[in-house]
Amino acid sequence: MKVIGILSTCFLSATATAAPFTFQGSDTLAGIMTDAIQASGLQDEIQYVGGGSSKGEKSLISGQQGIAPMSRAAKGDAIAKAAAAGIEMIAHPVGLDGLGVFVNSANSLPKLSLNQVKSIFTCEVTDWASFPNSKLNGPIQAFRRDDFSGTTDTFKSIVGVKEFGSCVTVLAETADIAAETASNPLAVGYSGLSATREGNRPLTLSKDERSGAYLPTVHNVRKALYPLARTLYIYEAKGSYELNSAEAQLLPNLLDRSFLDPIVQQNDFITLD
Repeated sequence: MKVIGILSTCFLSATATAAPFTFQGSDTLAGIMTDAIQASGLQDEIQYVGGGSSKGEKSLISGQQGIAPMSRAAKGDAIAKAAAAGIEMIAHPVGLDGLGVFVNSANSLPKLSLNQVKSIFTCEVTDWASFPNSKLNGPIQAFRRDDFSGTTDTFKSIVGVKEFGSCVTVLAETADIAAETASNPLAVGYSGLSATREGNRPLTLSKDERSGAYLPTVHNVRKALYPLARTLYIYEAKGSYELNSAEAQLLPNLLDRSFLDPIVQQNDFITLD
């Protein structure tokens, strides 16, 4: 009886302390992934830790995980490295997002072109007085996501920013951009639309000075009218990597639009159609 009791105690202890499998990817998709895991009843088996699209991409290539949520398309060199490791990166589009350039609600600026946005984030323009329609005077306090973020990759690619200026401050998460722009009248920052809060707003943007300016509405993002939009992905590793039990249970739900579309919408993103 004592032996059985000891074995039972050890078994229960091991079961109680078993940690869930963790995987990385886009911070933008953190809400969607957390909600999807909970709706699948897998919260004790698998946990999403975010970290940025680049970290998810690297972990997929290295065989540490078989699912990588990403807020941008995989890079060509990453696909090549994965192939060399016997892994095929399968892209599954799961939603759309308008990348917002957020300002405080006290800022009256009606719109910007992408070239004007670039001038702010390269620190070519550093005072709100340069934009009289803002009705603000004072230093532009620009904020950005870090270099692991797919949001940063998308922003730099579309806006044409090669290097951020020294006046731009790095913030770790979407929630930080949201909080700063909602509370600071001099702030401006880019993020996914889930950063919308009471106290901030996304600007109307135009591709250039000759083009029409658009807000990041559902219609404008789906019709590719809004110039700062992107596709959201779930990347799946096929080939030499075999999904573990938790991943194998979660992935079919992530690819089932009847399951995932309501979660996409609840997290303020846009379904594919």
